[in-house]
Amino acid sequence: MESPSVPQDVLVARAIRALRDAVVACGAACLGLAVVAAAILALSGSDPTLVGPAVSVLGGGQLLAIVGAVVGALGLRGVLAGRPPAQTLTVTSARLHRVQLAVLVWCVVAVAAWTVVEPATAVLTLALGVVSAQLTLVVVLVRRRLAQAR
Repeated sequence: MESPSVPQDVLVARAIRALRDAVVACGAACLGLAVVAAAILALSGSDPTLVGPAVSVLGGGQLLAIVGAVVGALGLRGVLAGRPPAQTLTVTSARLHRVQLAVLVWCVVAVAAWTVVEPATAVLTLALGVVSAQLTLVVVLVRRRLAQAR
């Protein structure tokens, strides 16, 4: 809720900073997952039993990180276009909550599917799922930052 003692331009500046941080954090998480995937593929010598799980589990996490960055960018665009900062932050946080849930669902489904398809890679896919699930922590921290900016 907006405080009457805080000037509007300060509220807008806080929102812009928090939303910029959301875009950067989700983009950095995407880059981090790409580095992990590239390292796994490089170290495994493109072993066919590792390529599928690594690309799909970590790639899905990357796509969801990009979705999070786009959600943050849309919120940033809204504040820059003159929408009320508190309302924009609330809507963006709710959308990021959906991204957070999608990450967890993706990790569980991808790990379960790869375990059924290729049981020999169960431990690997579980580890990849845990790495991708760390994106959830990034989104939680971003949502806290948005809540502090309100």
